[in-house]
Amino acid sequence: MPRVMLRAALAFVFAILAVSAAATANAQPPPTNCQYQNPTSPQSLFPGVSYQAVTVVCSAQPQQHTTLAHVLTVDVGSGSITLDSSAAASGATFGLTLPSQFLTATKAALAVNANLFAANCCYYSAAQQGWPTQLCGWQVSGGVTQSPQGAKPTGCQADYPFNASLVQMKDGEVRILYSNTPQAIEFPVVTAVTGSHMLVFGGKSLGPFSGSSTDFFGPNARTLAGLSKDRKTLWLVALDKASTGLTLDEAAAVMLHQGAAAAINLDGGGSSTMVQASGGGFAFLNVPPDPAKTCLAGYPSNQDPATCERLVGASLGIHVAGQGARPK
Repeated sequence: MPRVMLRAALAFVFAILAVSAAATANAQPPPTNCQYQNPTSPQSLFPGVSYQAVTVVCSAQPQQHTTLAHVLTVDVGSGSITLDSSAAASGATFGLTLPSQFLTATKAALAVNANLFAANCCYYSAAQQGWPTQLCGWQVSGGVTQSPQGAKPTGCQADYPFNASLVQMKDGEVRILYSNTPQAIEFPVVTAVTGSHMLVFGGKSLGPFSGSSTDFFGPNARTLAGLSKDRKTLWLVALDKASTGLTLDEAAAVMLHQGAAAAINLDGGGSSTMVQASGGGFAFLNVPPDPAKTCLAGYPSNQDPATCERLVGASLGIHVAGQGARPK
């Protein structure tokens, strides 16, 4: 390896270690009073992908928080799973799209919403499909960077780190890492999505605690991604808001309970969506929290006729070998 490349690689490794060490040093213990009740039997959806639902009850806060957690367990170590993400419409500009539309267009087996995005209105109107927006944080689709590392365009919360990314390498390996390092990430990434915060790293909770009741830090619907220590199992989790939803530190506890050594918080609230290919169309696994009166025509939730999905800036897809074609 040329010396310049070696120095850059070492600088990147040291930056990752420094951030990781600092994160672990500031780790807070997860709530110890979250209970996991009435789990359903794991259901095989596709080869290497299973689904389970479990009720989570946390009472560390003044008010008890309850959610139904929808858990996808994905065998990313099998070599048969490919992750995919939304492509920008032009430059770093994305068009608002429903996760179900992304799933159908890309022939994915499953999809969830991904990065937070810089749109402050127009989630619901059919006229706003394709409405331009930009993503918060790093995003890569098809090996091409669509949104740069550390991106915080106007409309993204300035004090959120947007530095916790789920990536798949060219060789198929999946990682969760910090993506705001001084050095650009050089290794060959084909897919990357980024969350607002790292929730778990090194097997420790980093979920930020806040006494705020705001939608973001208070109990809410959430979409989470976590990875096992051996990087062979990926968990994608959607937390419903039908009862109350969970806070970020409680969400970290859920991911630790699953066995995640690292986990991130993707977009949530009304954006939280988990959808699967089914019968030539799609079906929801979670209960999207937006009320039905805001639904786009033709996109009702199969789970609850009173709710529907929301237009989002980007989605993450799971492709299973032999289950449809991944776009080139």
